[in-house]
Amino acid sequence: MMKKKIALGVLLCLLLCGCEKKNASTDIPDTDGTTGGTREEETVIKPSGEVDESDARLAYYEQLVTELQQELLSMKTELYVSRVEYESRIAELEAGKSPSTGEGGSETQPDTETESEKTPIVTSDFQYTVKNGGATLLSYIGTDRMVDIPASLGGYPVIAIGDRAFMDNAKLISVTIPDTVTQIGWFAFSGCVSLESVTIPQTVEAISYGAFQNCPSTLTVSCVAGSYAEQYARSYGMKLK
Repeated sequence: MMKKKIALGVLLCLLLCGCEKKNASTDIPDTDGTTGGTREEETVIKPSGEVDESDARLAYYEQLVTELQQELLSMKTELYVSRVEYESRIAELEAGKSPSTGEGGSETQPDTETESEKTPIVTSDFQYTVKNGGATLLSYIGTDRMVDIPASLGGYPVIAIGDRAFMDNAKLISVTIPDTVTQIGWFAFSGCVSLESVTIPQTVEAISYGAFQNCPSTLTVSCVAGSYAEQYARSYGMKLK
């Protein structure tokens, strides 16, 4: 009886030892689905090439962000300057004077200038002033609906269309600007609600704010390809011919 008890005890001990050993060792399946032995945790080390590429990509994006920030600052500065200029010019126009004129409408120039350079000159259709040998058209006082602006007035080449020269002319249908003109002033054709076409020469190098404000969306601009006028028209979504 004693021998049976001893044999059972030994057998029990062997069974317990086998279970503990089995639990202590956990089988990890291999990638092919079979059961392998125990494995230590693997440490993944990226190749040096991948690390360099990641650093280069990070440096590129940091540089891109810096450039965008600088561009945004530049745009804000330009918008501020444009707004200041806009408000200043509007104030001058509301006061009823050109940026280069005084309270009485005559140009504030040195005394060496002639009377024709100080006092606006009136013809049957136009009012203009002369400065530095060139005429600036101040206003159109004629009644024609189709206007061909002359290349000269009083013997002086017309070099500029002044601020508000044709503003709110509801009858105006078309305008042809001569190739002597280099500038078109603020609100020059603003409010010309019947204006259908305008011909702008390649010589024009500047078109000021609101030059064609409140004109019909059907307004067609005739100009030379690649000219400043074409760039202006495209930037405002105007029709080209």
